[in-house]
Amino acid sequence: MKIRTSIYYSLMMVCLTMWSTFRLHAQQNREIGGTVKDAATGATLTGVSVRVTGKSQATATDETGRFVLQAAQGDVLVFSYLGYVTQEVSIGTSSTYTVNLQPAESEELGEVVVTALGIERQTRSLSYATQRLSADQLNEVRDNSGNLMNSLSGKVAGAVITPAATGPGGAARIVLRGNRSISGNNNALIVVDGVPIDNSANTQANSTFNSYGGSDGAANLNPDDIESVNILKGATAAALYGSRAANGAIVVTTKRGKEGKLAIDYNGGVSIDQPNLLMDFQNTYGRGNGGEAGATAGESWGAPTTTYPDNVQSVFRTATTVNNAINISGGTENMQGYASYTNNHNSGILPGNDLDRNTLNLRVNNTFFSKLNTDAKITYLNQKISNKPRLGDTGTPMGIYIMPRDMSESELRDFEGTDPVTGEPTRKYWTTSSIFDNPYWDLNRTSVNEERNRITLLGSATYQATEWLRVLARYSFDRYDDWETGRYYNGTVSLGNVQPGGQYFENSIVRSERNIDVLFSGDHQLSTDFSLTYNVGGSLLNRKSRGLQNMANGLSIPNQFNLAFATTPAFNNVSIIDRELQSVYGSAQVNFKDYLYLDLSARNDWSSTLPAPHSYFYPSIGLSAILSDALSLPNWVSFGKVRASYTEVGNDAAPYLLNQLYNFSLGAGQGFVSRNLTRAINNLRPENTQAYEVGLDWRFLNDRLGVEATFYKTNTINQLLFIGLPLASGYSNQYINAGDIENKGVELQLNGTPVRSEQFSWNTYINFSHNVNKILKLADQSSRADLSTSTRLASVVAVEGGSYGDLYGYAWEKDANGNHLVNDAGLPIVKANTKIGNFNPDFLLGWGNTLNYGQFSLSFLIDGRVGGEMVSGTDSFLGAYGLGDYTAQYRDGGLVLPGVKADGTPNTTAVDAQTFWTAVSQNGRDAWGEFFTYSTTNFRLREASLGYEFPLNGSAFKRAQVSVTGRNLFFLYRGKSTLDIPGMQRRTIPIDPEAALGINNYQGVEAGLLPPVRSFGLNVKLSF
Repeated sequence: MKIRTSIYYSLMMVCLTMWSTFRLHAQQNREIGGTVKDAATGATLTGVSVRVTGKSQATATDETGRFVLQAAQGDVLVFSYLGYVTQEVSIGTSSTYTVNLQPAESEELGEVVVTALGIERQTRSLSYATQRLSADQLNEVRDNSGNLMNSLSGKVAGAVITPAATGPGGAARIVLRGNRSISGNNNALIVVDGVPIDNSANTQANSTFNSYGGSDGAANLNPDDIESVNILKGATAAALYGSRAANGAIVVTTKRGKEGKLAIDYNGGVSIDQPNLLMDFQNTYGRGNGGEAGATAGESWGAPTTTYPDNVQSVFRTATTVNNAINISGGTENMQGYASYTNNHNSGILPGNDLDRNTLNLRVNNTFFSKLNTDAKITYLNQKISNKPRLGDTGTPMGIYIMPRDMSESELRDFEGTDPVTGEPTRKYWTTSSIFDNPYWDLNRTSVNEERNRITLLGSATYQATEWLRVLARYSFDRYDDWETGRYYNGTVSLGNVQPGGQYFENSIVRSERNIDVLFSGDHQLSTDFSLTYNVGGSLLNRKSRGLQNMANGLSIPNQFNLAFATTPAFNNVSIIDRELQSVYGSAQVNFKDYLYLDLSARNDWSSTLPAPHSYFYPSIGLSAILSDALSLPNWVSFGKVRASYTEVGNDAAPYLLNQLYNFSLGAGQGFVSRNLTRAINNLRPENTQAYEVGLDWRFLNDRLGVEATFYKTNTINQLLFIGLPLASGYSNQYINAGDIENKGVELQLNGTPVRSEQFSWNTYINFSHNVNKILKLADQSSRADLSTSTRLASVVAVEGGSYGDLYGYAWEKDANGNHLVNDAGLPIVKANTKIGNFNPDFLLGWGNTLNYGQFSLSFLIDGRVGGEMVSGTDSFLGAYGLGDYTAQYRDGGLVLPGVKADGTPNTTAVDAQTFWTAVSQNGRDAWGEFFTYSTTNFRLREASLGYEFPLNGSAFKRAQVSVTGRNLFFLYRGKSTLDIPGMQRRTIPIDPEAALGINNYQGVEAGLLPPVRSFGLNVKLSF
């Protein structure tokens, strides 16, 4: 309540400040306006920078190419835009101007991107690879999850985006240039307006057991408030951000007010969302076993009967997503303001699963005394997720998938009765399962709900001390409070541990992050040929986290969900985390004749999670050369650049590893204290990444064709590994520093404009990336590290000599001649602890296109992954229960597996489908992994949109655009089973090849994922 009250007061103060400043500075100059166009095509240009020479007035053209600002007669307006020659216009007596910009010889000449610490740099001077996405590329076609990061798929070379299949509000895993850390975080850092934000995600799956995935920090970013996103892929690009940027950074720049009249923008959309992919079921056989009908059987190994092909589909619903966003901006030459409100309602495809999110954003920029500029922003978010889906081998989707094929919808909906004594609902199920509930019982009698309140504050002041030196002081604060409640009715079995009366819990998680930094920036013209630009600064980062679960597992009054009715109250998951990071850093760039650039940077961190002196240092160096300026090249070469860089980035560890920990548990008297079985590591060293990168950027035919290529190699050493200890030591395991993980690869970006005329244009791009991961060294004590303790279906491991994310499990054994081995019963002989795949893709591809004709615009994106494997627990249950279409073969026997027995004699023993599939699936939960391993190669039409922009001459509207959109429309190809079972066709992967149970390092194994979602939408954009 205190947070909300302080927010309201803060918003009132900001609004009053905006109003009073508008009054103070308005009407100092007369209003000048006009339109900026492409001189070659006549098309209007959006986002052109317009400023008054020698004064602080500045603005940018809107979506219709129009601009408005305050200026006086005799002033000179400067128009600059990416890919165009800068033009100056003197103000005379007229108040309206039409400016035609000429395309520049090279698009790279003036492009500015936001890099580390919010520093703006010209792309031509960078010694590392970046990639920029505009707001339209992110908010035109939206993902049903509501997580902006999923919109990066296929648009960024080298980015592997893995969404958690947990419905609206789900987290996303963003890995740039391969996985580096075994026990740590591999996600890219999220930075907003120069300041890193907390991107933690709660309760992510570490096994195939049932789990609820929590939302992450990036899911709270509002696409409608974003100006652009710049991806800093390598360690060099992000070195100044410190430890958390070792995996690269996603740098988000949000909108701010612009000088001129009050402007209002509205962006609204609605979409319908449907399951895009359901597995192929057999529709011949019903309940029973051995070909005999059995009314109380749970499996579909019975006799041929009437089946219901759509019974699985009937449980899912057609969901809707509604987005409404409005923003207001405007200002004077000395003060500009931006305010926005956004409401998002995202429905999941499971009934009752909904997300409601409200975001309020205010930003004010001021100029004082011509030398002092301030920037203040406050963002408040309230997000509610109801009925979060439970995933895993006993989760709600799995309960849906395994229903018998002869079960009607009416029978399925008969999920409960009534206790004649208490009047309370009683569970009904079609068989005597102790691990599954009727999915409608799950949907109506179990629920986990989450609410998040988040506030983000940013304040900065920049002072131009001299002509060559400016000082930036910045403060940011990010806090969110998560409140989660869970209710399970008496009789629920699918959770596994619900005690008589039912279960109720309350989870409270509070995370906060405060960052204070100061940055001195200067530039000097050393001579006619040399110039120097530098930045020196320091920061103080404090991160805190508090967590507590109040558990009532067992209620004295059944289904009264209140902690007061707990039969055995308990406090679980109590956590208190405080950590601090102090840093100093600097960078310098020497420029020779504007075509040769030398970059140097260095940073030293002092982390509270490391032993004294808590310090680690890391430098970087880079060199870039504009060959098209230094050399005389043919006219058809517009721009040519080569670059190279080397950097080191340190990374500290999680807190509280240095000293031995002890556990407290409730019990007789004052309770019990026991030593934690993990031994402390008092000589902990920081993880270190060494990165090399070379690249080129060439453009041809007046920027009609461009190619950018990057080759990189990284080695991450001093990994924090978790190894076992002998029982005699008194511990079960410990952490050690060891290991060397190498990633090397190539990224390629091609872009072109095959057609460009006054009426029609076609812009296209292709992204390609290939990464090779190698575990060069682990530890002397162990050559294998597990990424999770789970061994069901497969273990996710790092093995010396292998690759990060190797999958090990049971595989069909072969003899020395490569023949499959079978036992006397004619069934496969399997071998444990055998490599059966790796979850990382070999190649990533993305092909995007935008075609404009008159007022129409068509865009689409096709992307795909080549390589990588996944072990499907969903499919193992389909096999165990006789549900998959492939189980219809050999029901009457006759399957003779080509192979040999242990003595070398050929197999002649026939088996039937039930015998084979129940053997290899091991009842679904403990399947022999190789038999259910699939290639995750896939290509899909990721998104498409068709828009029309209305001509509005003389209208009160500045812009009106309507678009029809689609996302995840269909698969062009999905991977097949990796094991070719003789006598059967290779099966197609039955789930989304790119989804996962969670976003941590446990990847490549799934059970009970939700189907992917296909969306069709209508979007409206209006500007006043």
